Amino acid sequence: MVNRGLKGGQLRFLTGKQVEEIHVATLEVLKQVGLRTASKQILEVFRRGGADVNVDDGGIKIPEHLVEESLGKAPRQITLCGRNPKYDILLEGSRVHYGMGGTPTPFIRDLQSGEYRRPTKKDFADATRLGDALPNMSFIMGIAGAFDVPYEVEYEHEWEALLNNTEKPIVYSAPSGYSARKVLEMGATVVGGLEELKERPIMCLYSETISPLCIATANENIIDFAKAGIPITQGPSPLMGATGPCTVAGNLVISNSENLAAITLAQIVNPGTPFLYAGWGGVMDPFTGISPYAAPESAISDGVFNAQMGEYYQLPTFGFACPSDSKVPDAQAGAEAMQFALVSGLAGVNLCHDCGYLASGSVGSMEMAVICDDVLGNVLRIIKGAEVSDETLAVEVIKEVGPEGNFLGHKHTLKHIRDELHLPSIFDRNPAAAWVKAGSKPLHQVAKEKAQKILKEHYPQPLAKDIQTKLSEIVKQAEKELVK
Repeated sequence: MVNRGLKGGQLRFLTGKQVEEIHVATLEVLKQVGLRTASKQILEVFRRGGADVNVDDGGIKIPEHLVEESLGKAPRQITLCGRNPKYDILLEGSRVHYGMGGTPTPFIRDLQSGEYRRPTKKDFADATRLGDALPNMSFIMGIAGAFDVPYEVEYEHEWEALLNNTEKPIVYSAPSGYSARKVLEMGATVVGGLEELKERPIMCLYSETISPLCIATANENIIDFAKAGIPITQGPSPLMGATGPCTVAGNLVISNSENLAAITLAQIVNPGTPFLYAGWGGVMDPFTGISPYAAPESAISDGVFNAQMGEYYQLPTFGFACPSDSKVPDAQAGAEAMQFALVSGLAGVNLCHDCGYLASGSVGSMEMAVICDDVLGNVLRIIKGAEVSDETLAVEVIKEVGPEGNFLGHKHTLKHIRDELHLPSIFDRNPAAAWVKAGSKPLHQVAKEKAQKILKEHYPQPLAKDIQTKLSEIVKQAEKELVK
């Protein structure tokens, strides 16, 4: 049975009129300013679809009617599937799901030593197994990178590790048309064919436009996934005051323009292509030049504004869960993880990623992923809220117990204790004396030990040997064709 997810959507900052103003401003930018690309293939798709295309400078100006028609063709709900159907998730409205990781991180925090180092394909596979085991992670991305393989085929190797090491839905990058076609071939191999993959999409493409207002040649991957009818999302992230205006609303207009252009591109190629909206807005720290992942302005944009614009367009949404700018799994990391996960959940973003990210997305941490999973347990309990009914008001129970009584042994307590109270996995609620007796372990140490235990014991249902072999052959073929 598909996991429908809890409903968020309680948090709203924009009025209906303000949402409409952002949309109108976006249409003006798309029509009068437009976007630019170096891809002749993308230019041709837009020309064929009715956009105003300038072949000489790569300019694309998209008329209002084409944008509106494209928005009307994109599905209102998407089911992302696991290769095990018990992990299928429904994306619609304000239903919330959280996931581990994002795109490859250049460094990983070594689980044994705590030192930063370059990750390997084995690290990538181990991290995938970890996410497969964590109960509050509904989909999987990456908190490592396969940097011990030829860089030309890094993503093909990472997809092989993903498909072999999780039964949950996968959202990940394939940063070229060639890579997209290879990834689609791999997905089709796992499920039995391209039509079967379209029927049960176990993968969703994550693509990225370049702010401000550029569609990269790498975004030809959208064309290939659209042709196959497989879900797509993308993450435009203009930086306030750098690659976007220094206002949250103005920055969103840039992001929204890139979003609607990508959605239009996909719908021209194949009307009805499933597409997740991602209205993101980043920040450039004026002192360091770094883009902090956990800035409050990003939580406003990527959480609340993202959810509200997606709601306006009646599209599923892709956003953030627990990113941190801290360099270690410490108090800052926990505070930032809770901040973003709670805002995104209460806003009703459908797919929230980046659990396990440290150092502004440059370091993956398995301990942090485990901590995030406990954070998400608390967040999901808050989003769930409280039912008010005759049963939960418990007036008759109160009458039975009366003054100076206790509810501990009442059957009503036994009936509701599991569904009303959330019990954390690693967050410590023991008395101080019991904590000292157990070794006075800080949370990151407890998380480390849990991650080590999972990696020692947890393995997902393996793919059939012939499928594993075929995936390996696809990767080897890509190496033969790309690695010089």
